[in-house]
Amino acid sequence: MHRLVYFSNANLDLNLSAIEGMVEMSAERNRPRRISGALLYNGLNFLQILEGPRQALTPLYLQIRMDSRHSGVVKLVHERISMRSFPDWGMKLVCGAPEYVAVARETAPREGGLSAMVDGFFSVGQAAAFAEHR
Repeated sequence: MHRLVYFSNANLDLNLSAIEGMVEMSAERNRPRRISGALLYNGLNFLQILEGPRQALTPLYLQIRMDSRHSGVVKLVHERISMRSFPDWGMKLVCGAPEYVAVARETAPREGGLSAMVDGFFSVGQAAAFAEHR
């Protein structure tokens, strides 16, 4: 079992409805491949956490890198794990809503700094939203 985490810049033409549709389709495709995870969105960027067999994650990540709905894809973590953090999520969208952020923080494992990545990711989004509304 492996975990892959990447960061990217969302295409500014994307709206929340399009992202929700993308996540729904991903969840359907991921289940038969035994992939689970979360897509975090802060209004500007994506942080995606994928978990599953290495032989399923590697081609999926190559496909994700080529997707025009985002740019600047940077792999942050690719590690072996003993158990999933998101076993019941084929894919789940986590936006800035406090209840979803709390679930992501609680579920993200403490080891490897993933919890800190989730916290920092949403802090960046909040700062950008504040600057945009000034």
